[in-house]
Amino acid sequence: MEVTSKNRTKTTQRIIDALEDEISDMGWQGLRMNRIAEKANVSKTLIYRYFGNLDGLISHYLQLDRFFPVFTDQILAHIRPVEKSDLARIWYRQVIQTYRSFRSSKPARELLKATLFEHDPMADAISQTVDKELTRLVEQLSFIEGFDTKAISAVMLGGMSYLTIMAQNNRPVVGLDLRSEEGWKRIEDTIRLLYIAVNKLAIETDEIKLESQIDDQWS
Repeated sequence: MEVTSKNRTKTTQRIIDALEDEISDMGWQGLRMNRIAEKANVSKTLIYRYFGNLDGLISHYLQLDRFFPVFTDQILAHIRPVEKSDLARIWYRQVIQTYRSFRSSKPARELLKATLFEHDPMADAISQTVDKELTRLVEQLSFIEGFDTKAISAVMLGGMSYLTIMAQNNRPVVGLDLRSEEGWKRIEDTIRLLYIAVNKLAIETDEIKLESQIDDQWS
């Protein structure tokens, strides 16, 4: 049983690697199960058995830490704020690091582009999984109650997704060259400033409270 489990893990890794190569080579719209199976040196039947269909395979890939960070309870315990003003740093670091990862990975950028397509079942499945994973990150790192962190995050993450896609298409936005490091430095500096302002508002407003488990650390 142990050998079978190890073999499945290795086989799954080959399939995921083959999928990633295909996304880089063909884009998400050019994905074909035949080519993925051939690159992974497995049968299509095996891929269907492991993942159900192509949508299931892509969904599995999107939930891996190579695309989105996976926070266990142990990891979350280490990134909890020590001071109330630490909230901004946690928020902007996560956004900046996530989108740096997207920009450095062609498969990630290709799948991010799919979220803009309408009336396409695969694009719908990709969009739903991307949104699910982004929502998970936001909920894990909110740390406050009485403040609409989801709406704030929708503005921040939606803007960063759009800018990343425009950079992929080699198009400027409001005159900023998103193909350059200087352009992205200006974007990231602004993200920091915006989250610092949000953090200041959050801790100075009486209606907004930090989660009880964090209050306990500061009591």
